[in-house]
Amino acid sequence: MKRILIIEDDEKISKALVLRLQAAGYAINTAYDAVTGLSNAIKCPPDLILLDISLPAGSGLAVAERINTLLPTPPPIIFLTASKQPGLLDQACKLGAAGFFEKPYHPEQLLASIAAQLDPSSIAHAA
Repeated sequence: MKRILIIEDDEKISKALVLRLQAAGYAINTAYDAVTGLSNAIKCPPDLILLDISLPAGSGLAVAERINTLLPTPPPIIFLTASKQPGLLDQACKLGAAGFFEKPYHPEQLLASIAAQLDPSSIAHAA
């Protein structure tokens, strides 16, 4: 079972993601701030991270940078943001973003992006 770490400070969004991803067959771990998220990613590296950019105790971009530095094989990171700040997509791409979704996002598109990262063969089956 593939493991996903959700680092998202909005509990409603986090809970909705947990329910949807568990229903899709993924094991989920959650964190609601940058420090806990980074700690969880290092202690038990997931197969994929869903990472909000605006977090308490630090930026999701800084968390991604630390994960990329500290883990020998960093997992794919899909960024989520409600911010309309210019340049966020470019910054996320420079950090190797596997995906970038602005809130509100389409859940089906997010699930498809996650599946494409965790099971690339699923794309061939869907085509």
